[in-house]
Amino acid sequence: MEAKRETPKRVLAIISCALMAFVSILTETSLNVTFPTLMKQFHISLGLVQWTTTGYLLTISVIMVSSSYLNDRFSARQLFLTAAVAFIAGSIVAELAHNFWVLLAGRIISSVGAGLSIPLMFNMVVELMPQEKWGFYMGLTGLVIILAPSLGPTFGGTVVYYFGWPLIFEIVAIIAVIIMVLGLFVVEQYHEKKHPSFDWLSYIVIASAMIIFNLGFNRISNGFTDWGFWLSMVVVALLLYVFIKLSRSSKKKLINLDIFKNKPFIFAMISYLLLQFINIGTSFAIPNYVQIVNHATSLIGGLVLLPGCIISGLLNPWFGHVYDKKGPRLPLLTGTVFCLTACLLFAIFSLKISTLMVGVFYGIMIIGRQMAFNNTMAEASKLQPEELHTDATAVFQTGQQYAGSMGTTVMAAIISSWQKRPGNYGALTAQGSQEAFLFLTFVSVIILLSYLNLFRLEKKMNIN
Repeated sequence: MEAKRETPKRVLAIISCALMAFVSILTETSLNVTFPTLMKQFHISLGLVQWTTTGYLLTISVIMVSSSYLNDRFSARQLFLTAAVAFIAGSIVAELAHNFWVLLAGRIISSVGAGLSIPLMFNMVVELMPQEKWGFYMGLTGLVIILAPSLGPTFGGTVVYYFGWPLIFEIVAIIAVIIMVLGLFVVEQYHEKKHPSFDWLSYIVIASAMIIFNLGFNRISNGFTDWGFWLSMVVVALLLYVFIKLSRSSKKKLINLDIFKNKPFIFAMISYLLLQFINIGTSFAIPNYVQIVNHATSLIGGLVLLPGCIISGLLNPWFGHVYDKKGPRLPLLTGTVFCLTACLLFAIFSLKISTLMVGVFYGIMIIGRQMAFNNTMAEASKLQPEELHTDATAVFQTGQQYAGSMGTTVMAAIISSWQKRPGNYGALTAQGSQEAFLFLTFVSVIILLSYLNLFRLEKKMNIN
């Protein structure tokens, strides 16, 4: 492999993958703001319609489990083109959908594009760029990819308000075609392809555990006395045990669990996943709150996230620069405090809060999240030897999408549990939202404790 160095063509290759990931992730949350419209058009509940987001993220997660193997087996060019074609095809199916199940099928097909392009982008940063540039390029790619979930509701709300939801998919399909053409000229093969045996049995076991865990948590809207919830948790625990046993004995390629022998890495991963849980969960809850509780239009439901999204996006490369120059403590701890403060404010005032203040609180939350998110992955990458970087990336990116799907599932389940009760639908939604943000406040505390343990262990091991 050619030495790691910064060249214009390599930068453009990373940007091409980042743009493909951007349009893929943009549609993760762009439908959130259209849920009231889709519920009326297809005569379905919030618990069912949220699967257009949850199913999308869950499929991405299942695909990403194999990203370490795919990175070895195929070239960056092959993975990029496959991602583009799948996303374009799925978007066309979704655009033409005349019922909910066809729409969901289109979402599942297009999720393949995100499942391939996101880990490819991060692998390319680590593989092509010198380590002293990782913070900057993680921040640069984050400017593109992390803006997408926040911009999604704004994009979706604007399009559905003026044109209708099918145009969402037509627009992103056209953009994806342009990105694919650009990538054809700059994305290449960067390492010699290997032909490891794929561990299909372990893959099926872990994929099944992920799906059952998500489906199980979807049942908490029925209360914690629901037998299906507890049965699914038992099954998931057994599947995880089987997966660990298989991974230790198998010589075939899936994920090298040696990455979890590094305790600081585990705490970094926990923080990273929970930050994504908060981000996607909030992106789901806020547009629906603004429309149902404050009776705003879908346009306002999307635009309320835009100011914070723009500010945090513009600051994202600077957050990476702070990490490179000052180390991890400042951006990670400060960002977590911002998230914790915003979630607590939402929880305190969510029974009655103006749309303007929703935007302000969200701005505090997303700035804090951006400050910590990509820098956490950069820090975790430094904790692993080079031969485990693709495995670490696979786990982080799989977990990121899965945490997003769980964020939507849990927030929808908590809010839906209140919406099912007798009374005013708007007031019940506000009460459910308050309970959901109290839960996110608790999650923020866990993130803070995880970072403190990360730094304690790094100091003990003389890291940084």
